[in-house]
Amino acid sequence: MNEQPADATGRQATLAEQRHRVEALAVACSIDEQRLVLELREHEVYVTSVWDFIASGGAPPKAVPILVAHLSTDHHERIWEGIVRALAVKHARPAAFDVLTELYRREERRSRRTALAHAIGAMARFDEVQDLPDIENYRSSFR
Repeated sequence: MNEQPADATGRQATLAEQRHRVEALAVACSIDEQRLVLELREHEVYVTSVWDFIASGGAPPKAVPILVAHLSTDHHERIWEGIVRALAVKHARPAAFDVLTELYRREERRSRRTALAHAIGAMARFDEVQDLPDIENYRSSFR
């Protein structure tokens, strides 16, 4: 007989469950961002995921208005975070700053506020946004 210790079997089950969750998340995100990726392609911005922007240093100028528009679309949490992080570039300010600061003001979840503060910090000085609630918690995000 080729029996495995119970702890090894338990680890394998845990790893299988983790793989299943990661695969399910990947499928959900892929389906969710499909329309966004197609819209970007229509504007000659070629990515397979919004996360490609983060890997390449942020959204290019042509993508910014599309990403800003998608902030008002109901997206999977992971895709929303990718959109916000992709907008964390100085050149996004004209199209994104007001939208991001308004989202920040309304947001109650700390994880989302952190992402928004980081994006705002990439395009503004701290003294420009001191009126945002609790923004001092994210001072290190500002240039």
